[in-house]
Amino acid sequence: MTTIEPPPATAQVNWDEAIGASRTTLTTHLWTAPPLRRGSPIHDKAFTALRELRADLARFLPWYSQPRVAVPELTPPTADSTSWNFELLDPFVEDFVAAAEGRPVVANFATIPAWMFVTPEPVAVSDDPDEIHWEYEQGTELRDPTFQEVADYFYRLASWYIAGGFTDELGRWHESGHRYRFAYWEVLCEPDLGHRLPPATYTALYDAVVARLAPLDPEMKFIGLSLSHIHHEPEYFWHFLDPANHAAGIPVDAISYHFYAQPEIVNPFAALGNAPSDQWRNLFFSQADMFLDQVRFIDSIRKRLAPGTATFINELGSYPADIMNPEPDIPDSYWALSAAVQSYLWSKLVALGIDLVGIAEFMDYPGMIPGVSLIDWETGAPNARYQALALLLRHFGKGDALVATSAGFPGYPDPRFHAQAFLTAAGDRKLLLVNKTAYPVAVTLPDDHGRLELEQVGDGDAYTTTPEAGIALLEPYATAVVSYQPVTMGTT
Repeated sequence: MTTIEPPPATAQVNWDEAIGASRTTLTTHLWTAPPLRRGSPIHDKAFTALRELRADLARFLPWYSQPRVAVPELTPPTADSTSWNFELLDPFVEDFVAAAEGRPVVANFATIPAWMFVTPEPVAVSDDPDEIHWEYEQGTELRDPTFQEVADYFYRLASWYIAGGFTDELGRWHESGHRYRFAYWEVLCEPDLGHRLPPATYTALYDAVVARLAPLDPEMKFIGLSLSHIHHEPEYFWHFLDPANHAAGIPVDAISYHFYAQPEIVNPFAALGNAPSDQWRNLFFSQADMFLDQVRFIDSIRKRLAPGTATFINELGSYPADIMNPEPDIPDSYWALSAAVQSYLWSKLVALGIDLVGIAEFMDYPGMIPGVSLIDWETGAPNARYQALALLLRHFGKGDALVATSAGFPGYPDPRFHAQAFLTAAGDRKLLLVNKTAYPVAVTLPDDHGRLELEQVGDGDAYTTTPEAGIALLEPYATAVVSYQPVTMGTT
C-alpha cells in the first residue's frame, strides 16, 4: 500500500502589510468555588497562579450554585431583623482583589436572592455552604415589578465593598471597612437562563441597578446582558443596544456574552448524545467558526445602534462530555484541544476588534463543570488551558499590530493549523501558530534573516526551543509563538 505524505505546512507573512490593531484585553474570571476557600489544600497555589497571570480586568463572579456564599441576604427582612452576612463571601473577594495587585477588575455579584421572585414556596438552602444548588434560581416574575427592591439589594451589596458599608432596610448601619474600586460592574450573569428574563425586562432591571449604583463611584463603568452560550437570541441585542429603550442618562459601556464548545450532537429529530472523543476536534473547531459568524452578526447590530459600546466575550471555553458528573472521565488529550480552541478563537476575535476575551474559567471541579477549569482541582497546578492563556499574555497585548498572514498559501488555506503574525507594541515580530490537529505538524516559517525562538504549549508546561532549518515542529493541539530576533553586530 502506498502511503501518501501530507504536503508541507507553510506560514506566509507580509510584515509590511498591517491589517488591524489589537484592542483586546485577554483575561479570565474566578467564581466562589469551594476549593478556593481559605484553608483548602490548593488555596495558596491557586491564588499564586491567578496572580502570576497579571491579567487586567479579571472578573469576580459569585455563583448561585452556592447561595450561602454568593447571596449575603438569604432571607427577606422582617419587622425587627435582617439576614445580611458577608462572612463567607468576604474572604473570596479579599483574596481575589489581593491577587489583582492593583490591576483593574470586574465585579459581577450576579445572583438575585430567590425570595425576591414569586415562587410556589420558599427556595430551600442547605446549611452546608459547599452543597451545589442547581435549583436555586427559581421564578420568572419579581415580587417587586418596579425593580426597586433588586436595585436596593445590589446598592447595599456594592456599598459594602465600595463605600465601607451600608444602611439596611431597618435603618441600621453595617460597617465593612472595604474601599475597593471596580473598573466595571456587570449586571447579572446569563439572565436568559435561570430566571429567563426577556429582553425588555432585563433592560429595565439593568437601568434600575445602574441608576442606583452609579453614584457610588463616578468612574465605575457598567456591562450589560452577559448572555449564555445556549442561544444568542438577536432580540436581546436589538432591544438592549437601542438607546431609546433606556432611561435618560443610563450608560451602556459594554455588552457581554459567552461561548463554550461542546461534544453534544443534536439533529432536528432527536438528541444523539455526546460524540466520541476522537470527534471532538471536528465539533469544537466547527462550532468555533460558527460562533465567529455569530460575533460578526452581533457586532453589526452593535455598530448600528451603539457604536461606542464595547464588546466583552468574557466566558470562552469548552465542555467535555457529562459536564456535571461528580466522577468525570475526561481524556488526557482534552486539555490541549481545549487550549488550542481558545487560542484560535482569541486570535480571530482580536482580528474582529472584540474588546475583551475572558478564558473561562479559573477554577472548577467534578460536579461543577470541571472541563472549563484552568487549574487542577486536586493540586492547584496550572493545566494546558492555563499555560496557553499565560503564553498569550506574555507575548501579546493591546496596541499590537496584526499583519497579513496565511496558514498555507494565499487562496489555499491549510486546515491543519492557524497562523497570525503581530508587530507588538514594543516593536517585536511575533507569529502565533495553533495546531488544530491531534498530530504533530511541521510548519515552514517565513524567513526574516534573524534568530528564531519557539515557545509552545501542548499537553504540558510551556517550553522554548530554537527551530532548526526554519521549521517549527508543533505538538498536537499546540499553541506556539515564534519570536523573531534580529541578528546584531557580533551575533553568529
